[in-house]
Amino acid sequence: MTGASLVGPESQANPDSSPDRRVVSILHTNDMHSNVVGVGPLRDYTPLQTGNDATRGGYARLGALIAERRRELEPRGPVLVLDAGDFSMGTAVAAACRELGAELQLMGAMGYDATTFGNHEFDLGPDGLGQAIAQAVAAGPVPAVVASNSDLGARDDRLLDLQRLAQAGVIRPSAVIERGGLRIGLIGLIGYDAFKYAADPGAVTFADPIETARSLARELKQRQRVDMVVALSHGGVIRGPEGRFDRGEDVALLEQAPEIDVVIGGHTHTRLEQPLLVGGRPAVQSGRYGEHLGELVLELEEGQVSVRSYRLIPVDDQVRGDAAIQARVEEFLRRSGEAAFASRGYATTQPLVRIEEDWPMNYADVAGGTPLANLFTDALRQATGSAIAFTANGIIRAGLIHGKSGIQTVYDVFALAPLGAGVVDDTAGSALVTAWFTAAELKNLLEFFLVDDPNHPGEYFPRVSGLRFTYDPGRPRFDQVVGLELGDLQRGYRPLDLASADLLSFSTSLYVGVIVAAIPRLSKGALSLQPKLADGSPLTNRTEAIADPRASSGPYVLPAGASLDRASTALDAAQREIKEWQAVMDFLRQRPDRGPDGLPLLRKDGHCFEQRAIRV
Repeated sequence: MTGASLVGPESQANPDSSPDRRVVSILHTNDMHSNVVGVGPLRDYTPLQTGNDATRGGYARLGALIAERRRELEPRGPVLVLDAGDFSMGTAVAAACRELGAELQLMGAMGYDATTFGNHEFDLGPDGLGQAIAQAVAAGPVPAVVASNSDLGARDDRLLDLQRLAQAGVIRPSAVIERGGLRIGLIGLIGYDAFKYAADPGAVTFADPIETARSLARELKQRQRVDMVVALSHGGVIRGPEGRFDRGEDVALLEQAPEIDVVIGGHTHTRLEQPLLVGGRPAVQSGRYGEHLGELVLELEEGQVSVRSYRLIPVDDQVRGDAAIQARVEEFLRRSGEAAFASRGYATTQPLVRIEEDWPMNYADVAGGTPLANLFTDALRQATGSAIAFTANGIIRAGLIHGKSGIQTVYDVFALAPLGAGVVDDTAGSALVTAWFTAAELKNLLEFFLVDDPNHPGEYFPRVSGLRFTYDPGRPRFDQVVGLELGDLQRGYRPLDLASADLLSFSTSLYVGVIVAAIPRLSKGALSLQPKLADGSPLTNRTEAIADPRASSGPYVLPAGASLDRASTALDAAQREIKEWQAVMDFLRQRPDRGPDGLPLLRKDGHCFEQRAIRV
């Protein structure tokens, strides 16, 4: 892979049009993750007004901006509105995606022509995805879902809805849009890195994206006589040796599939201020969460595409939102609470806690981000009663933003822990699970998460409560942890003996737990561990792993040979299943300090600033 060049001033010139030149405009987003009210406190968002909030994004404003830009651009030539996947999963509205299908409904209302699958579309399994799309289709027009390398053909009951949608043409391997006298072919690809992290694709399999792209693009041009091919690629870009975003799957797609004219990219949440060019053909990406709308204006001359102009337009409070779209958003906020939160005593717009300052989560800065990560893992440990609670940076999907009042609602806090699903309770949100490990196994677990992924810098860095570890990044891979200590600020810490056979209770989300259980396979045998019940026998199913405070609030460190009964019925498991988001919300509601309005006050204390990962 040789990388891509950036568009310079010369390539963004605006030559006079002629009958031989056709102009095509593409408005694009990626990785919107159900951010229907944008990035900022829910209580601050005033989309029908301008100049009075700091929220970035929001579908009422995004929809209005799309309509405005379409009106401006259409006299020059056809306009397409496209999205590169991960349109769902990430906010409280996504918690009820199976019941509402809100994301595709709203994209239809905003005028999107097409989207594709990202890895997070599979967070609730292929059946959950099928239910969400079916709900949206039943409510009205939706964008085409172009899924070129997703094979839905397996004989499996969980795929039935997706298969019916494919038969109806809602999901399709490619699409052709005829507009303004041009035929524009679309393909949709989930990339190598994305399908590696698809949480629950079930029997869905993913073909090689580049081979698929070559074949389909060739067919679209030769047999269907399209004028240009646009790939919606949930693959992404990464930094090259010089520190620029000029490498990655989207660039490789242009290099290895010359029939593709344009790549609308996603997955890496990269805000490309300029297109990346391979032979004049562009790859673009607009960042994440609908904070910006990409506007790519192309010229097509004698079958060759060139970039006429490109920009990212902020979606902020300078844009007056669309009232009809906002009314639908508010209805979805109400209904999501009934479907996802009411059973645990919460409502989507309910005020939960007041903060005095921002609580950011910066994945790339593994030394920073500690206050929120410590609060998060402390909440998991309190909910489960385990000796140790664990997560990874990227599982904490957002920070808390103070905004005007500091009030954080259920909507705002859910965004911290929106991923995954239950074990017995199928409402959204990852269940907390508990296993028992030796100290040596805990070291291996940490070693695995300390290996950084260039596609997701810092996102897998381990965060803990009840444990402190020292690591040396200068040591060989899988041998960087040089010390483990059990304890906390109140009780102090004591070193753990890696040779000890004693078992320690360890809790995390099911979303992370699936990765933990796969570490021996993912490390190709270099790291060994076995999730166990309290009696030392291997965990055999997810129901056994459901976190149970009754079992772990007592002797959460068991000497070798001791036992603790974890037997329970499926009914009992359903009653005691704790959601990850629920643990965080319950923890916040129990803060002892209260404001005049009775809301708990969240302040940063010594626990928040404690360094539990010590680099040497």
